[in-house]
Amino acid sequence: MDDVKLSRDGLAVLLGETFPEAEILNSVGSVADARRLLNSEVYDIVFLDIQLKDGIGFDLLDDIPSQTKVVFITAYENYAIEAIRNGAFDYLLKPINVEELNNCIQRIRSISEIQAQIKSDVSTQEIYQDKIGISSLDGIDYIDVDDIIYLKADGKYTEIITRNGKLVSSKNLKMFSFILNERIFVRVHNSYIVNISLISRFKKDEGMLILKDGTAISVSKSRKDFLLKRLVHI
Repeated sequence: MDDVKLSRDGLAVLLGETFPEAEILNSVGSVADARRLLNSEVYDIVFLDIQLKDGIGFDLLDDIPSQTKVVFITAYENYAIEAIRNGAFDYLLKPINVEELNNCIQRIRSISEIQAQIKSDVSTQEIYQDKIGISSLDGIDYIDVDDIIYLKADGKYTEIITRNGKLVSSKNLKMFSFILNERIFVRVHNSYIVNISLISRFKKDEGMLILKDGTAISVSKSRKDFLLKRLVHI
């Protein structure tokens, strides 16, 4: 049995002990196999070794959507800074320390609980059937959800482009990604959420969406395959 397989088996045992409610969906040892799985399913957490059979874990980052938490595993401490710079939630050094793994899992749980609470609170307070309340600096504007064409991040604010003009919300784009109906809206980039029904064309080679009003919006590499899966059902 190779070292990579031994590491995966050992991690599975530790996860079973520290995170018994977790479901381990897949375990592979190569970039090619991991890429195939990442392009077919969205995972809550991905534990990613730096050294794989046919490449390195960093090769997979463009295939992992932003909502998936990535925890790098490495025997080389010098990779830690690079992992964090590339958006890793955490990194664990081999051999994996049970306490460090438990701390990592607890932080993931805490963030997930906070996100769920935010979504619940905002949904309860500001969404009324087919309308949504857009908080601005001086009040709340209620608009029809179907009128929203797309949303664009503007620092800690969000621009909401509607059929009737533009509004600016004091909440960031991540907040809207929690509260908007995923069947109607899709996040295609760190800076954009679009109304699926108002997409006219997707230029795959260019990674560009064309909306019915002519607006062109970039699609990030990590969200391209997920978007394609959504679009084929329209």
